[in-house]
Amino acid sequence: MKNYTRLFDIIYFQNEHFPQSTCFASKHNGEWTTYSTQEAIDAVNKLSRGLIEYGIKPGDKVAIISTNNRCEWNIVDLACLQIGAIDVPIYPTISPAEYEYIFNDAEIKIAFISDQELLDKLNKIDEKVPSLQAIFAFDELEGAQHWSHFLDLAGNKHEEELKQRKEDINPDDLATLIYTSGTTGKPKGVMLSHKNVVENTRYTLKDLPLKPGHICLSFLPLCHVFERMVTYSYQAAGAQIWYAESLETIGDNLKEIKPHFFTTVPR
Repeated sequence: MKNYTRLFDIIYFQNEHFPQSTCFASKHNGEWTTYSTQEAIDAVNKLSRGLIEYGIKPGDKVAIISTNNRCEWNIVDLACLQIGAIDVPIYPTISPAEYEYIFNDAEIKIAFISDQELLDKLNKIDEKVPSLQAIFAFDELEGAQHWSHFLDLAGNKHEEELKQRKEDINPDDLATLIYTSGTTGKPKGVMLSHKNVVENTRYTLKDLPLKPGHICLSFLPLCHVFERMVTYSYQAAGAQIWYAESLETIGDNLKEIKPHFFTTVPR
């Protein structure tokens, strides 16, 4: 692959030009989980085939909601994007009423969430969202299937359909819906194509002194388009992405990871 034009192309671009032993890393319950570039691609493809087996069609909306950044977020994101599903990242801190509005406005079909607090919120609106079929959790929770359900759901099926879906996706196709805060009225879903974000990635890399193998610490929320775009840039540059456990642990994580780079905003 000489270059990338769709968001899911980027991880394949990394694997071809500068594969990393650690592509994504996140810490949960004191233990680091890491994915090499190839391991991440394998998980993405398994999840994509599982979503196809489940019945997710191009244009279906999939919510991703996580209290903290974690590897699973990226894997779900890329798996959705390469089968033509539209992912909808949502802030974890909003109210059940706001979730109800966004889920109905976007017609969310399935949701991936991180933890019990989010499950409790979504359980309050489940019956008020006709389009919502199921909730899958990154943590092991009672009352929600684990996200790994999809990794083995399809077995070796749907290889050809996955290949065809990838080929059918155009850079100008809708990739994601990102909802505004709602401070000026009801939240509005901003429609972004693959090309919208890819072009930002290209221009960002012109100004960032990133090199393959550089370690990057990420802690700004992935549901915000800035950090999400930056992580695509990291992938395109062949840099490693290590996720901070929380805002409170950034100092400890900096000492532990010793990153070359991280992005932040005034606080």
